[in-house]
Amino acid sequence: MAILRTRKSRWIVGTITLLVMIIGTLTGLPTGGKKQNLPINMASMSAAKYFSPVTPAGLVPNDVLAALLIPQHSTRTGWHNYDQGNGPFDRGISIMVQSNAKATRSFFTAALNDMAWRILSSQAVNNGTEILALHSGSDGYFWEIGITIASSTSNQTLPGSSLTAVSNQSKRTPVELRLLQYQSA
Repeated sequence: MAILRTRKSRWIVGTITLLVMIIGTLTGLPTGGKKQNLPINMASMSAAKYFSPVTPAGLVPNDVLAALLIPQHSTRTGWHNYDQGNGPFDRGISIMVQSNAKATRSFFTAALNDMAWRILSSQAVNNGTEILALHSGSDGYFWEIGITIASSTSNQTLPGSSLTAVSNQSKRTPVELRLLQYQSA
């Protein structure tokens, strides 16, 4: 090609090619995205206090915990240390939400979007719903939250979970939140 004969023209073409590759790579990264400010149907609070039994200071960046909201007046019913100090962070909490399953699912979908989590999937699982979302942390890692919301139409335990659904009349919904250190950004 005649355009690539001079050193300056090769440098210009190389720079443009590099910029196109960088922009393409950056647009494909799974980041949290922008806050969307969807209406949240319940009052919310940070989940940081509820994660404190399994989250020593500094283990999870403050920006990740601050971006994780749960319905106000939820009650923590348990916590889990899945990684046992071996490997990437993988810990969870169980809470009881003072609302039905449909309203609880709407809350978490809106809260995750509002706090710049990128929802990867939301699907029905046995006796409930599972939402998976990704957020980039200030520590250079992506953090994934898995939220399992028990349906309010059964009294069965979710497979692989300690959650038991309760009847619709009580308007209480068991929820499990599992936070994982996903990979470096």
